[in-house]
Amino acid sequence: MATARINGIDLYYEVHGEGPPLVLAHGVGSNHLHWWQQIPALQKRFTVVTFDHRGFGFSTEDGQGPQAFADDLAALIDHLGFDSVFLAGQSMGGVTAMSYAARFPQRVRALALSCSGGGVVPVHHAPTMKGALEKSPDYLSFARLSIDQDDFRRRRPEACFLFEQLGQLNRDVDLRILTGMRQLKNDLGPLVAAGTPVLLIGGEDDNGVNPSMRELQKMIPGARFELVTDAGHLLFFERPDVYNHLLESFFCQHMKQDM
Repeated sequence: MATARINGIDLYYEVHGEGPPLVLAHGVGSNHLHWWQQIPALQKRFTVVTFDHRGFGFSTEDGQGPQAFADDLAALIDHLGFDSVFLAGQSMGGVTAMSYAARFPQRVRALALSCSGGGVVPVHHAPTMKGALEKSPDYLSFARLSIDQDDFRRRRPEACFLFEQLGQLNRDVDLRILTGMRQLKNDLGPLVAAGTPVLLIGGEDDNGVNPSMRELQKMIPGARFELVTDAGHLLFFERPDVYNHLLESFFCQHMKQDM
């Protein structure tokens, strides 16, 4: 548990386990705490790094917002002294991860995105999310409205309750951060040219995002798309057994190929 002075803010991060570095980038409804089901499983094979995006959780913000997310990630990886990493991003975190991978493809051994268009293709639930933003007086209201667009609460009420409780750490998030996310656009060119291995993971009931991920798959030669049944947009939290297995097997496959 530590903070690093990065790009004018205090960025909170944690490091767990031993092995090749694996960085997990959280989504808009999450923070570092939401990876609690991933860390125990993945730290057996990897050095797992979690962090709070600026303005989320324990990280501070200076007004730059999402435009600085990828710069923050790059500075954190440099701060930790990693030459290259495995990288996984959920939803909003997928935009951060793709931005970093597109800018520094030689430093990403493999990339996994879940429930995210990666800032390359628009997600088709954007108008609904825009409506949720317009109706929400604060972040916690927005987070609840976002969850209610999915069947998560019905499928797993206890897990949904825990997800929302962990999200209390984000109560001071400025909603302008979320608006700024829609303005980000990533260029796939360098990543495709480098041949970076890519895994895309979608939840069966995440109907607003899955078409975008299918579209993204077509744009990346060799990219795999895995659909997780009985799960929606928060599949990493709903079906951690499946999600963890997909990440571990994918990254281990490319760990062996690097040897």
